[in-house]
Amino acid sequence: MTSGGRYQIPDHVTFASAAGREATEAILRCPAKALICLDYDGTLAPIVAKPEDARPQPGMLDILQRLIPHVGGVVVVTGRPVQVILDLGGFARLTETQHLRIYGQYGQETWDGITGRLTVPPPPPTIAAANSRLTDLLDQVAREGIDVEGVGVEDKGLAVVVHTRRNPRPGELLEKLAPHVQRIAEELGLSAQRGRNAIELRNSSIDKGDVVRDLLRSDVPETGIFCGDDLGDLPAFDAVSEWQRAGHHGAQVVSASGEVPELVSRADIVCDGPAGILAWLTMLADGMESQVSDQASWM
Repeated sequence: MTSGGRYQIPDHVTFASAAGREATEAILRCPAKALICLDYDGTLAPIVAKPEDARPQPGMLDILQRLIPHVGGVVVVTGRPVQVILDLGGFARLTETQHLRIYGQYGQETWDGITGRLTVPPPPPTIAAANSRLTDLLDQVAREGIDVEGVGVEDKGLAVVVHTRRNPRPGELLEKLAPHVQRIAEELGLSAQRGRNAIELRNSSIDKGDVVRDLLRSDVPETGIFCGDDLGDLPAFDAVSEWQRAGHHGAQVVSASGEVPELVSRADIVCDGPAGILAWLTMLADGMESQVSDQASWM
């Protein structure tokens, strides 16, 4: 990219609005005042049948390593526990983590790349109760002759998730289970959140939007970005939309998939899954490093 704002748009990336293009140019113009927030599953890492196999898109860590020293902040905002993301993603092994933070369980857990400190609150007893009741629910449904092959219950400590992705008819089964799961949530005082072939019960009503909104308020960047792929990311996209309406540069970057097509209609930048997110981030890293090189050549 030159100082005039020209850059090559990579394959797998589409600018769906002027705001997306302007936000990209603002990041490249002043990366130190950019806040880039990203979901993990489906955004940094491809969706896979087993959640424990979700590794970053090949090349993603290398690009984050290149970006982190230049930008004001890179923040992973996920529904997963932070330790799981650290283990799966390998983020703690990066040599540059001073501008990296991870917010897990929708902001209930935090990890700071400067200190390496992980903060995790104790799990509430209602989550253990929900785990037990969801397991009983699946047993009951199976006795009624409904195929629950491949369905799993994941205990995340501060939340519990029913996954139907590995079932032969994941969407259909999720619709059958949803009313029963919702009733369990209500009886235990938990909130229920639908996702891609999953329903999550958690003890807190805070969401990714609360996290992103607080980050924008505290960091006060020139440009605020959120990249996501799922219905659970809608509150974070709303937070960026509010930031845009207040007159700031910002972009809602969608890691698009056929499973959640409705997100594309609100995107400022559409990326073809994690490969597209990687392409967009690579474009940013290339532009930032090119500017640093140009500045050095004048010294």
